[in-house]
Amino acid sequence: MLGRTRRWLPRGPLALGLCLTLACCVAAAGEPPAHDIPRLAGITVDGDPADWGERGFRVEVLPNDQGAFRPPDDLDARVRLGWDESGLLVLVTVRDQRAFESRRGDQLWSADSVELFLAPSATASEHVQYIVSPGRDPDFLEPRTQPFDYRDDRSQPMSADIALRETADGYVLEACLHWHSLGIAPEPGRVVGFQVFVNDADGASDWFQAIWAPRERAGAGCRAVHLLRLSDAASPPVRASAVGSLERMRRVRVGIAAAPELLGQLVEVHDPGGVVASGRLMEAAGRAGAELRMPIPPGAALPSLRVFVGEEALGVLELPDLAQARARAVVDLPFRFRPYVFSSATFPECDFVDSSLAEDLLGRYELRRTFYNADYEQVRTADEVGRYGAVVEVIPEAGRPLALFRTLFRAPEASNPGWHPRAAPLRAELSPLFGFDPRVLQEQASVINDVLWMQFSAGLERDQATAALMAGLAEAEPTGRPARVNDDALARDREWWVGLKRKLYGAEERWPTPFVCPRPIVGPPAPKLREGTAEEAGMEPDTPARLDALLREWAADSDEGFAVCVARRGVVFLHQAYGEREHRPMAVTDKSWMASITKLLSGTLMMMLVDQGLVGLDDPVAEFLPAFRGVEVETPLTIRDLYVHTNGLWGHWGDELHDFDQLIASYYPYLEVGKRFDYNGAGYTLGGKVIEIVSGEAVPLFFKRHLLDPLGCESTDVFGTSWDARTTAMDLARIGQMLLNRGAYGEMRFFDEETFEQMLPRRLTQRLGPDTTVERGIGLHRFEGEPLGEAAFGHGAASATTLRIDPAHELVVVMARNSAGRNFEKYHHRFLAAVVEGIEAGAR
Repeated sequence: MLGRTRRWLPRGPLALGLCLTLACCVAAAGEPPAHDIPRLAGITVDGDPADWGERGFRVEVLPNDQGAFRPPDDLDARVRLGWDESGLLVLVTVRDQRAFESRRGDQLWSADSVELFLAPSATASEHVQYIVSPGRDPDFLEPRTQPFDYRDDRSQPMSADIALRETADGYVLEACLHWHSLGIAPEPGRVVGFQVFVNDADGASDWFQAIWAPRERAGAGCRAVHLLRLSDAASPPVRASAVGSLERMRRVRVGIAAAPELLGQLVEVHDPGGVVASGRLMEAAGRAGAELRMPIPPGAALPSLRVFVGEEALGVLELPDLAQARARAVVDLPFRFRPYVFSSATFPECDFVDSSLAEDLLGRYELRRTFYNADYEQVRTADEVGRYGAVVEVIPEAGRPLALFRTLFRAPEASNPGWHPRAAPLRAELSPLFGFDPRVLQEQASVINDVLWMQFSAGLERDQATAALMAGLAEAEPTGRPARVNDDALARDREWWVGLKRKLYGAEERWPTPFVCPRPIVGPPAPKLREGTAEEAGMEPDTPARLDALLREWAADSDEGFAVCVARRGVVFLHQAYGEREHRPMAVTDKSWMASITKLLSGTLMMMLVDQGLVGLDDPVAEFLPAFRGVEVETPLTIRDLYVHTNGLWGHWGDELHDFDQLIASYYPYLEVGKRFDYNGAGYTLGGKVIEIVSGEAVPLFFKRHLLDPLGCESTDVFGTSWDARTTAMDLARIGQMLLNRGAYGEMRFFDEETFEQMLPRRLTQRLGPDTTVERGIGLHRFEGEPLGEAAFGHGAASATTLRIDPAHELVVVMARNSAGRNFEKYHHRFLAAVVEGIEAGAR
């Protein structure tokens, strides 16, 4: 994620591709909506299953969310459940051929591990989660546990008893998830929510997740957790599972996976009219399985399907709204010009990559193409070498048109990609992370060049990014310095499209004035970061030395280098790098991945527009993006929704797509706006498109002109809005100091203090109701349970980069890193506590 490919990140795990995965609901129609789990006495949580005997509710099959398994000798997982007065009793038995556990303590889920989820009810938004790595890997011989607390009420500590024991062919995990963590009063008849994932990795790029869950997330209703009813006896064991999918919107596929003892059993799928498909369970990957298909019946509403194995009812497959499924699939339909880089006056042809699938989704459709030259003039032929923009209107048989935007480049005729690669050499450095001997690379330079040229030639044919790169290069002027991500060829291509979209959307007339920010401050200048002593910062004199000793200890006990910058009252009293990165000592000038702290940066941009009255946080998105206008929706999508994760969007994607707003608008009727808090980056992406339309500046250049350059953040690279920023500890501290100053820095003001107040985290009662305890700001959230003041804010990061802004103590605390690395949990709290303890006694 740290390289250039960050711009072309896939659209996230919820993208449907060619099918929509469904999940079995928790009970067949007319039967109790929960699995009965028995009360068990005499269970000791020690990793030894002997005291369970044959007791407990059994789950004998755990496929992945597509209904697939690994071979039993590679991964076989089984679960037993019970309860007592203390908590939910869980026994997970895992056969695993190879031990491979996460190198990162904050990503235990990414390799061998078990995830346990407990929710107080089917409809509760709160839950607790424990991720446990078994400690079988030679590099990690002790179990590790990573808890996640999603409770509204945290007055009681989150707690569980967890034990692991290695076996000859795998491991056993035993746990008691305590009722008091979620305020659950255990009694017969009480229903709770539960799910379990068993993660298996046989290497860094070989990952599989076996689940017992209707869907991947806990705590959001019966489609998200299995329901367990506390009882004195157990329900029959779960020996089979069914997964449904829609294939090309023509057929329903139902896949059944079952325990080996069910081989040969009859499988039937019923709709309300009777049996619609049947077959027999056959041997499949060491287990029993079957695949059944049936045509989609006519009509917009698809029926529920009941699945039976022999006389046993597996449950009900609730099929989706067909129109919604089609709309979601259209968002992900690949569309292509062939080629993107061409060398004649005739524009190339275009269509969906799979035109027959497009017809299945849209019906018969028409493509209307309009081409623009570099000066935004509409043209019919490509008479000049250089950039062109194609606007393709997709007109379906029924429904709203969809506009797609693509960059094209006409190359000189002499540049035919058919050139032999040796005649047009390419040069690129292969990262030392691959471990190649530099001498080998030098000796193999010719074949490396051949392969690189073939890949580049393929890009000329089918990759818009190649055309965008060439268009940007053709228009760039020499600057005498290396280009930064914020103003390189791809950023310039994005800015060209902003200009065309403003012209097409009528934004030039509505917002004709160039955006100006920051502006001169009125009154005394705000604090700026400067190097100084601990005493000047109001810290105890020995604080830098004590922090340095702790951080050196941390670096020696970790496998991840990091840089730290700590400032109080604008005085930087510690700025140092620790540990190693890529086999050399870490330096304070090394850039680190900010991950989701990027959201804080792009939220800051939006507040600049809010400050000048150009945008209101509660304005509908349709006020700014015409594709959203005239669409009937239950709840209009607002600017605030985009930034506080109540937008109904999914994944972290779309910054590089010039037509992202068009794609999301095509799905707008189905966005569940304001229904729940659902963390994503796509809302920030759409917010970036609003910034571009209003300001006339592409997000990367807006960052550079209005935030990074004014603050002197010359080491910060950011193209997108939610996850890709890279910077140094000092640059991030400058941004933190501006926010600590409530929108000002030195003699510059980025937004007023009243605007800053609107940015701060608050309870999302406006969307989630008066009882919610969810708090979010515009790119900001608070951190509970940490040593800093209760008013401290910032944003978390998958890279474990730390940014804490603490108004109560006048502190900015930054730790820049690429990952948590080993023992992050052991030291991070101690580090923050040591900073607070270092404040002069009279100022605490």
